[in-house]
Amino acid sequence: LGFVAIWAYYATFVFEPFVLPQPWAVVQRMWGLLTEGVVFANFWASLWKTMLGWFMALVVGLPIGLLMGRYRYAKAFFHDLVYLAANVPLIVYAVLMLIVFGISSIGPAFVVMLLVLPAVALNVAAGVESADRGLLAMSRSFRRSSRQVATNVIVPSVIPFLFAGGRVSFADSWKLEALTETFGGLIGVGFQLEKSFQTFSVVDLLAWMFFFVIFVIVIERLVLVRLERRIF
Repeated sequence: LGFVAIWAYYATFVFEPFVLPQPWAVVQRMWGLLTEGVVFANFWASLWKTMLGWFMALVVGLPIGLLMGRYRYAKAFFHDLVYLAANVPLIVYAVLMLIVFGISSIGPAFVVMLLVLPAVALNVAAGVESADRGLLAMSRSFRRSSRQVATNVIVPSVIPFLFAGGRVSFADSWKLEALTETFGGLIGVGFQLEKSFQTFSVVDLLAWMFFFVIFVIVIERLVLVRLERRIF
């Protein structure tokens, strides 16, 4: 409420409406976008590309993380590559994927994969290394199969690390996906933000920004928190 009050004061007495619109003007515009039916279509397009990138990151990052956590040679081989991938500026990924894939859905998904992959690989490796050595030794003594050891010892050690890395990188992956769409996209939240910038419509920009924030909060509270409670 304090934030809204400060916003309303500056929008009324300091800035012109086209520079900083009133809060209720933004709310009206959000309702207008909802009634036009463009909100769900654009968010579904962004969600699909984000989830596609996440799936590719899991497919590539899980084996790398398991190898890094299990074998010293694999850790020495992959560590620097994964660490470098995690520290490349994100805007470089966005521009590079636009050049390589052009205006398509593959570019944003590939950028999300490059962002999430290091987090998946490093956290899975840390989870494997944290597995109880006593349980592993006892499993060998009782001649348990590799599948039983992986299911009952390795996986429970990996899941907390993997889930923590996933929650941290979720918001970043959304932001990066939207950033990529602003450079080259035909639909999605980032495309709508770029469209608002091109038309100099601050009210549209703020409306889409608040939709973005609300969506991330809903996913966090209704999906990730419940999934975390279910898994653990």
